[in-house]
Amino acid sequence: MHFTQLGEFLAASRITGPKHNLLAIRLGGSGDPLVCDRVPAMGGCKHTPLDEDQLIKNVLDGVAEANQQLGTTYAVSHIRYVENDTPPEVVYAFMAMRIVERLHNGGEFAQGASTGP
Repeated sequence: MHFTQLGEFLAASRITGPKHNLLAIRLGGSGDPLVCDRVPAMGGCKHTPLDEDQLIKNVLDGVAEANQQLGTTYAVSHIRYVENDTPPEVVYAFMAMRIVERLHNGGEFAQGASTGP
């Protein structure tokens, strides 16, 4: 998994054979309204579309699991994912958990370009 900071977003990308996923999250206060953006497809591959509601649920579950393990209170205010990334949506829980763990433990995030507005 590769970790990047894209402007205000912390991101993880995961490529395993034909499966590929990019998750970018912005952490904020627990009272902030949650925003979820689907960014345009990258490349020409086509897959079963991701279920956005399940993706959001899994991201929130992953952050909650990390918070429980670390004794922290991180909250997601914004989620971005790529339109043509591959299922299953449960992988986004794993990615969100790893982003929070890396941030909490002082791990590095490579600098990258912003993923949008």
